Formats: sequence, structure tokens, C-alpha cells
Amino acid sequence: MTQPHVEVYTKDNCSYCEKAKDLLDSKGVEYEEYNVSGDDDLFGEMVERANGRKTAPEIFVDDELIGGCDDLYELEEAGDLDPKLGLDPAATDGGVEEHRRMIIAGSGIAGMTAAIYAGRSNNDPLVIEGDEPGGQLTLTTDVANYPGFPEGIGGPELITRMREQAQQFGAEFENGIIESVDADCRPFHVHMTNGDLYTADAVIAASGASARTLGVPGEDELMGYGLSTCATCDGAFFRDEDMLVVGGGDAAMEEAHFLTKFADTVYIAHRRDEFRAEDHWIDRIMEKQSEGDVEIMWNTELAEIHGSPEDGVENVTLLRHPEGHPKDKQEDPEFADEVEEFDHDVGAVFYAIGHTPNTGYLEGTDVEMDADGYLKVQGGFGGGQTQTDVEGIFGAGDVVDYHYQQAITAGGMGSKAAIDADEWLENEADLAAVEGEAEPAASEADD
Repeated sequence: MTQPHVEVYTKDNCSYCEKAKDLLDSKGVEYEEYNVSGDDDLFGEMVERANGRKTAPEIFVDDELIGGCDDLYELEEAGDLDPKLGLDPAATDGGVEEHRRMIIAGSGIAGMTAAIYAGRSNNDPLVIEGDEPGGQLTLTTDVANYPGFPEGIGGPELITRMREQAQQFGAEFENGIIESVDADCRPFHVHMTNGDLYTADAVIAASGASARTLGVPGEDELMGYGLSTCATCDGAFFRDEDMLVVGGGDAAMEEAHFLTKFADTVYIAHRRDEFRAEDHWIDRIMEKQSEGDVEIMWNTELAEIHGSPEDGVENVTLLRHPEGHPKDKQEDPEFADEVEEFDHDVGAVFYAIGHTPNTGYLEGTDVEMDADGYLKVQGGFGGGQTQTDVEGIFGAGDVVDYHYQQAITAGGMGSKAAIDADEWLENEADLAAVEGEAEPAASEADD
């Protein structure tokens, strides 16, 4: 089959661009890349061809708009991508089966650290990168609190260096997404969304968490057309616009601070009257507020986003109540009349409201989770702290930790999981050896 003409519009510091290119690279597809950063003419060309979308990447196959990274992966999961790329389905169909001593789900800080430690222990780990290669750190422009970098380091650079370090110790990386794990089989059966099958003696779940959305009217229609969950990816596309950041934690503060480089004014809508972020970030935002770059909208929640894919975000509807949590108040007859509803003009909206753990592939196993999907592990003070209820499956990083959620703590958990998994594998091997020696002895006794 003849390969069509593939074009990819990208920008600097764009993890979704790298993720899309990784998928194309894994298939051996040649493509032309156009970086729109700092090139207004090229950016305008991209927006025009993408029917008004102002986010990168934008992917075209023979001039047909495929869309962004999520659209590319949706085609892959549906089995429709290979035919569009001119690939022979018979040659790329799933069904590959390969055994690995250890599989690590996720390629963020926890997964990378686990891979480094597992590689040094000669466990030949295979890292399944997941639907967000590199994890949340790839969306962070400046990591200032990771030890060893007094001048700070970019999130993508830190991830890249950790990947190189893991590869140095024998870790291999596979671009793909785990659909399910069959924990009733030994070795475990790890099923991929593309139909491939791996078997593994041990599995480390380090698949991180994905950005939450609100489900408000206008959200589905405008995602990618002025609504985003990644300020570092998309902020530059809305230069000189008023922008709204929704949230009150560290992520919201960091995104709002970053957006002041591009926005006329950054508005922060928070449903309470105080932020949950650490003092360092609050101080930086308050400084930006005093300079007139940021305006804080306390006790305020987003109710609706208005606009169209053609024109982008035009304005939003907000709710406000002096005691906070206006949506809850609006639903309570006692307080409904006290809730103020008003429209506010902005050209872009950025969500920074927390994350949902990526643990769906472990549903159907005996791995215990809480109501939000976070894994429950053994904990304690001795070895085996990262062990789940299923022996041989371990958890690390944001799939377990809903409290600290720091790069350094995720890295620490990744190292623990690799050590726990290595000790478990060694113990299993010792037990198998003892059982193997016992069987001949039993046969001799029967004689």
C-alpha cells in the first residue's frame, strides 16, 4: 500500500505533539513537521486548515484533517488509523505475544524511576508509555523543587534525561496503552488496546492521573477551540486575550502564573475564599495580582462556556456566592436566591481542577481501590509497602498518592515499587527452586 502524505503541525514544549509523533514513529510513518512557535504565518495556516482550532498538534493525512493527539489515538484504538496511513492491517494487527519479567505501566516520574531501579536489578523492564507519555511533568515548564537542580529544570527535559538513564540500564519502552490485566493467570496477561498481548511475572502500576473536566455545557464542543487542560501547551495561542483559569491548587497557580506571559488579564475562578496551593505559589500569584496581571474571583464557579469551533471561546457564565460553593448553594432552595449568576468575557479557559487516576485497566482484578480509583497498597515501614492485594502487582506515584502528588515523592515510590517487585520475584524464584528439589525427593520416597 502507498503511504499518504502526512503533515503534523507542532509547537515548542508540547507533550501532546511528542505523543502524536511517537505513535507515528512507532509505525514507521514518514511525515512533514511544521513548528508554529514564533511563526505567525504558519500558525495562521494551521488554524485555517484546522477549521479554527488553535491547539497543537494538528495532523493531516492527504489534506484530510485528522485532528489532535486525542483524535489520532482514538483512530488507533478503533483500528482505523493503519488504513488511513496506508499500512497493511495484516502486517500490523495485534496478536503479538511476548513474555517479560517485569512490565511497568506508565512513563512519568514514578514509572521512569521504577525502570531505572528495575534495570539495575537485571529485571529487563518493559515500560508501556500509556496515553500520556512522560506523564504530567511534560506539561510543566519549570520544575524548581526537584533536588539537584538549583537553577530549576524543564519538566520535559527531566523526563527525557530519566528515560535515557533507564535505557542505559536496559529498560525498553513501548508506545501503547494497556487495556486490561488478567491477574487470574500466572504469569499475568497484559492486554493492549491494539490487540497485542504480553505476559509478565510482575507488574508495576505507575500510570499516573489525567486531568479532570467539569462536564459543563459547552465543554465538549469547545475542547481544543479555546478550552484546554494544559496552559503550557496552548497558552501562547491566545496571546493578548483575557483568560480564565479554574482551580485553586498548585496546578492552578502555576498555570495562571505561566499565562501572564501571554494574557491581557488572567482571571482565577475558585469556589472557596482561600487557595489550597503551597505558600510559594500563592505569594507569586498575589504579586501578579498587585501588578494587575491577575484578578482572583473568590467563591466563584464555572457554569457554562459559550462560543463555537469557528470563533472559539467568547464568554463564560459564572456563579458566585459569598460563602463559597455556589453550585451547591444554587441547588439548595434555602440559598438559591443568594447565588449571583453573571457572564464574563474571556478568549480562553484552562482547567486546573485535579486529576483522576489511570487505573481502569486493573478493574476486574482483586486489586483494591478507593471510590476515586486510587490503588490501596500495603504501606507500613518495612518492605513490600507498594504491594497491592494481588501478589506481584505493585503501585507507585499518582495512582496511589492523592495527597502529596509531587515529582520527588512519585520518584521515591517508583524506586520502592521496583525494589519490592525485585524482592518478590527473587522470593518466588527461591520458592520454585525449593519446590523443584522437593518433587524428586518425594518420588524417591515412593520407590
